[in-house]
Amino acid sequence: MADYGALISLENGNPFITPNSTPFCLYRKVTANSVGTGGNYQGASADIPIDPSYPAIVFCKTSNAATVSAARVGNVIKVGSSSPRGLTHTLTAYVFAIFPQTLPKWGMAIWDEAGKLVLTNESKVLTDLVTIGTPGNNGGINIDQTLAGSYAIVPTILGSSLWQITVQGQPVIINSTAYAGALFNGSTTRINAQGSQTGQGSPAGGTNTGIAITAINTAAYD
Repeated sequence: MADYGALISLENGNPFITPNSTPFCLYRKVTANSVGTGGNYQGASADIPIDPSYPAIVFCKTSNAATVSAARVGNVIKVGSSSPRGLTHTLTAYVFAIFPQTLPKWGMAIWDEAGKLVLTNESKVLTDLVTIGTPGNNGGINIDQTLAGSYAIVPTILGSSLWQITVQGQPVIINSTAYAGALFNGSTTRINAQGSQTGQGSPAGGTNTGIAITAINTAAYD
């Protein structure tokens, strides 16, 4: 425990201790509606400016079945989604970061040793992470879980599927990458694998990363 600071008990009973803990707080919530991106694809995207010195993590959900992705390039976080089946959807992304907070007009404020304001009564702290799936055979592309309420996930790759088709009489192998997806239909969220393209032809194998998915309940951030 720190020699000085504050100890705050979260709703789940876990302690939050300053100055040993610098929280990730909600930096930005963005939404983007999908548009046709060629062929039968529907995709949504957004660029979120951010100071390159801020550590950050992104959670995403969609209103229809789609892949989700996030990448950081310099001072921009790029989020996106794609439906190879042409399903229109809305992408919602939650960016959490460690960044200076805004001093509220009243309430609580905590600064770190460097004089940076790291927590206030208005901060929306990232907490209560949920693990979806179990690492191994029950993880990766085998994850398919429905939760009551609205959840968003950390974008990740769960594996891939191989499909054999025939082109001009010759067998051709097509690879479909399996991304994690989180479909929120207004009452429940289905978290499972979403392919980068629709499977055609005959199954010809695949891969499974076997990893678990990290998610959050978005009720506190909407």
